[in-house]
Order: sequence, then C-alpha cells, then structure tokens
Amino acid sequence: MKEIKSETERKGLSFVHIIVNFMSDFAALYWEQAEASPQVHFVYDVAAARVLFVNAAYETVLGGHREAVNAELPALLDRLHPDDRAYLVQYWQVLVRGQVTDEVEVRFLRPGQPEQTFCLTPYCSVNGAGSVLICGALRDISAAKSYQRNADAFNARKNAALEILSHDLGGSFAMVQQITDYLVMEVAVTADSQAAQLLQVLATTSRNSLKLIRDLVAIEFLSGTSAALQLERVEVGAVLREPLAQLQLGQGVLGFHFQYSLPPEPVYAQLDVNKFNQVLTNLVSNAFKFTPDGGQVTVQVEASSGCVRFHVHDDGVGIPAALQPHLFERFTPARRPGLRGEPTTGLGLSLCKTIVDWHRGTLTVVSAEGEGSTFTVEIPQVG
Repeated sequence: MKEIKSETERKGLSFVHIIVNFMSDFAALYWEQAEASPQVHFVYDVAAARVLFVNAAYETVLGGHREAVNAELPALLDRLHPDDRAYLVQYWQVLVRGQVTDEVEVRFLRPGQPEQTFCLTPYCSVNGAGSVLICGALRDISAAKSYQRNADAFNARKNAALEILSHDLGGSFAMVQQITDYLVMEVAVTADSQAAQLLQVLATTSRNSLKLIRDLVAIEFLSGTSAALQLERVEVGAVLREPLAQLQLGQGVLGFHFQYSLPPEPVYAQLDVNKFNQVLTNLVSNAFKFTPDGGQVTVQVEASSGCVRFHVHDDGVGIPAALQPHLFERFTPARRPGLRGEPTTGLGLSLCKTIVDWHRGTLTVVSAEGEGSTFTVEIPQVG
C-alpha cells in the first residue's frame, strides 16, 4: 500500500511539475512576443499607480523612453484629446472593477502633427498579492481612421450624386415620357408611319431609363443597409457636416431649398457613420418627394440631456393621420407616389427605423395634412 501511495504521489508531483514548467514556458513565450510586438503592451498596477512593464514599441510608437515611463506618464496623459478625457475617466472607473472587456478608442494630440488614434484592448487581473493589474495593448489605427474618413466622404458625395441622378435626370426622363404620351394621343399619324414608330421607341426608352435610375437608387440603399453594423464613437457634427453639405449642394443644383444646423459644441455618439448617413439621406429625399417646388427642407441636429436628436422638417403636403401608424411597416400600405410621380417600394422608412433601432435609438414623426412633416431620430449621447 505504501508503495502504491508513493507511486501515486510521485506521479502527482510529476504532473504538477509539468504544469509549472508549461506555465513558465508559456509566460516566457508571451513576454517574448509582447517585447517583439509593434503594438504597445503594458502592465499597470492600480494600487501602486505604476507601470510595471512596457515593451519596446512604447519608444517607437509614442516617442517615450521605457525606463522612464512612469515619470513620462503624466505628460502622456496630458496629450489625450480633451473631448475624450471625461469619457475615458468613466471607462477607467468601470475597468478597474473588472467589468469592462470591450475595446476603446483613444486619441492623442501631437504638436504640429495630425492626432494619433489608438485602439486599447484591456484586461483586468488580480495577482497573488491581491493587487489589481491592468494589462493591455495599444494598436495605432490612425491610418485606418483616415481611410474610413475618406470612405465616408466618398459615400457622402456618392449619395448626393445619386440624389441628383434620381431627381434631376429622372425628372427629365419623366417629362420626356409625358410629352411622348401626349404626342401619341394628339398627333395624327398612321400606325405604320416612321413617326409613330419613333414615338413608340421614345416612350419605351424614357420609361425604361426612368425605371433603371430609380431601381439603381433603391438597390444602392438596400445593399448598404444589409452590411454588418460598425459602431464607433464619433463627434456628430464632424462626421455629418460633409454629407449634409453635399446634400445642400445637390438639392441646390436641383433648385430646391435645403438648410441644416449642427451643435455649436462637440457632441459624441456611437454611430455606424455610413448607415446613419443613409438614414438622413433617405429622410431628406422623402421630404423633397412631398414638398412642392419652392418649399423648404431643414435638418437640425441638437444635443439634449443624454441624447442627440436629428430633426428632418419639411413644409410639404403632410401625411394623413390614418396613414401615420403604418409608416414604418415593411411594404407599408401607407406608401404613396411623390408629388412628381416618384414611386415608392414601401421599404425606405422601415429600413431607416431598423438602422435607428440598431443604434439603440427611436424614429418618430409629427405631421398634419397641408402643414408638412417632422421626422425625429433620437440616439444616446456618449461622453
């Protein structure tokens, strides 16, 4: 029995040694990888308020000296973007309680140079002595953010161009179709004459071209809403200024009156910028559909008690009370052709509401016949 017990203990100790050796090798491998990583890896002791470890990337990415990282930490924190500080304080308070695992974006200012944007991937741990350690990696995403801003600006110009294409060129083909139909009814030509054949070709071409343009705009909107949601904390005025300016330019080309206003101070929200721009573009487009020539459409963005509101107001024909409860239904029975014959699929407002719901927001409408409509989007504001 003693021999069996001794053998069991020996095997148990061997297993423990294997585990200890494995963990030791794993830790050594991790530190080697962290040291060689182009990202900034760090370990911070919350109670001691000291950085216990930072890798060599700290020097190349943030321009510091790793042996002096604790002395340099106050100056580094002073470089945080002023608009991010309150938000990061709240994030840090939750992080040290071990309740946050989500990544967060951090912006640093550099004198005379573009700001740097980092993605912080944090992890909260408690060591054997009971100290809370914050481990993490800072990944420089400045280039990706610049690319995203350019892509969003391109999408804003594309949406404005599609609006011009839909309204201006589409309106021209609609007029050609109407004139052709009039000539067919009013001009006496024999059925087998060349003029009759040409009128038929003109009617078919204008009708097909008009359908093609409207289908193109509808497909673009529908395909954009099907992509995965990519939320990020953004300054609302900064990301909407370009799309709204493009809409203003485009509607001005069409001879319509469009104005917008943005908050005077920075306001932040979690947005998928491209999808949210599609919501605003679609609401503005709908407003012009039901606003007579010479009417006015206005977009007003405002911050209020923890939320951001976007009002799209028109002084058009308004919406009958009986239709309003069904506006946001898919293939809604409330769909109506526009004042200039623009068709509708009954999907636009339903998709807008879906996107707003994805942003944890609400989409509502206030309208009366003959008095215009106001659609309001409300989403949470973040620090």
